[in-house]
Amino acid sequence: MWKKILTSKITRYLFSIILLFFAFQKVNVVALGKDIISVPWWVIPALLLYLFPIMLASGWRWAILVLDKVTFKDILAFTKAVYLGGFYGLFFPTPFAGDLIKWTTLLKKYPDISKTRFVGSVLLDRVIGFTALCFVALVSLVVGWFYGYTFPSYLWMVFILLNMGLVVFYVLAFLIDFENIINKFKKFEKLAEIVGLLRRASKMDLIWVFVLCLVSEPLWMATTWIIALIFGLDLKLLDVLIFMPIIALILVLPISVAGFGARETLFVYFFSTLGLPADKILVVSTFNGILGILSSLIGGVLTFF
Repeated sequence: MWKKILTSKITRYLFSIILLFFAFQKVNVVALGKDIISVPWWVIPALLLYLFPIMLASGWRWAILVLDKVTFKDILAFTKAVYLGGFYGLFFPTPFAGDLIKWTTLLKKYPDISKTRFVGSVLLDRVIGFTALCFVALVSLVVGWFYGYTFPSYLWMVFILLNMGLVVFYVLAFLIDFENIINKFKKFEKLAEIVGLLRRASKMDLIWVFVLCLVSEPLWMATTWIIALIFGLDLKLLDVLIFMPIIALILVLPISVAGFGARETLFVYFFSTLGLPADKILVVSTFNGILGILSSLIGGVLTFF
């Protein structure tokens, strides 16, 4: 009962509203809106253009998991599906829902590929992406500590345990018949499915996908630094590369709608430790969210082609 309540759409909408209220209660919302409106018109197309190679990398890594041989046309087709998945995700409380639909757009183009393989590749891409994000977040903590940044002790504990758990999971998945063992327990059916996908996939393909994640995620996070420059916020690229992986990993939790509310709260929580004003931080966070929506809307435009 409690699980259904906590994961329901209504709960996430309410949680987003509550977090947005607390994040913006001491900020002049009218002034914030004027700052956003005053941004030159060419900024958004330029940022969307910057995001395109990152989306291209997402399509590329997904194509690697599905096709035996990947061409540039395949990468474009899968990238289009990624955009469509982002568009569909706008209508659901979590982007994972968009993932469940985006592969259907490729069925006509690749009739020889089974639905099971498409669905499995989406799941596998998510798992590897999450693994890369956990690794990058832990590296960010270590680098941040080296440069004198301070983090709560519970973050160290959570991220270290997460990475240790992932290492144990991959070792068990590849070295022993872990799939058959956990298949005996109905509660772990999804985990057994993931293990099966990992064991059947090419190891080189998995490595390539992981590398693409490691390259594309910092590039995506650097968008926040570019937006900060636009609004005159004295935020260093190092600050962004240290805090954004941590924020992104926390936002994986399905606690809000499209990250709104949770993202603003986390931005203020982490970046205010650098002595930056909350109103400027919220402008950057809000614009970041708007940019994400506009990028997803490209998928809506692509549905007509």
